[in-house]
Amino acid sequence: MIKLYIADVTGLDINACPDAVSPWRREKTLRLKNDDDKRRSLGVELLLKKAAGRTDYALTENEKPYFPDGGIYFSLSHCGKYAVCAVSDVPVGVDIELARENALRLSARFFLPDETELVERSQSPETEFCRLWTLKESYIKAAGLRLGDVRTFSVAHGVEGYSFGSKNIGEYSVGYCVKAPDIGEVEIINEKL
Repeated sequence: MIKLYIADVTGLDINACPDAVSPWRREKTLRLKNDDDKRRSLGVELLLKKAAGRTDYALTENEKPYFPDGGIYFSLSHCGKYAVCAVSDVPVGVDIELARENALRLSARFFLPDETELVERSQSPETEFCRLWTLKESYIKAAGLRLGDVRTFSVAHGVEGYSFGSKNIGEYSVGYCVKAPDIGEVEIINEKL
């Protein structure tokens, strides 16, 4: 089962939040110049705290956060006005993105031919690119890869041992992935921060 926590962070009071997050997140957020970037950064960890009840994570060499004692897996993402946190009892990844222009050019650069073909044949190439991109990035997170590995696999027909799902939230696309034979139940929780 995946629990997918989603929050609009546009109203988040950045001055009231720093003490509610981990030292690493607080330091990272303080280095950001833009208030919207700060809201997104704080928002993902506040969602993690709601989802898992804790923020005592460590970081892999790729700076992917994880709980060293296992048991619960999580993934964080943010874009625009949203923060997203996915939690599961198996490795999980999540990504949220806003469709962007130049989908055909971007797909030729970052996708394998079968994925590019899906974008080219789509009624809405920008939306399809965004959907596929979020699935690819969610797999990267679930599998512990790096963004530079984006052209080493295709999500067009799935990846062995992993299951995928996606959802639209307005003009945003959310992709999620678990290391399991099927996606299972997905509970979507809209949060207020």
